[in-house]
Amino acid sequence: MVTIRKTISLPEQIAKRLDKEAKRRKTSVSAIVTELVQQQPAKLPYAGLIDDDEQMSQNIEHILARVGS
Repeated sequence: MVTIRKTISLPEQIAKRLDKEAKRRKTSVSAIVTELVQQQPAKLPYAGLIDDDEQMSQNIEHILARVGS
């Protein structure tokens, strides 16, 4: 499998949860994120398709809720 490196910004609490879970499972954060994304394919069709302001990453939950309604 070809892998692509991505840099993302996460809220502090989410980053801490991911780190804690990765340590508990003795795996990488990337492996956990990959697993979570693979479990939620129906929620991803809007990813990268929303043309919004520069603050989009901070407002993604609100944007996805707006698009999903």
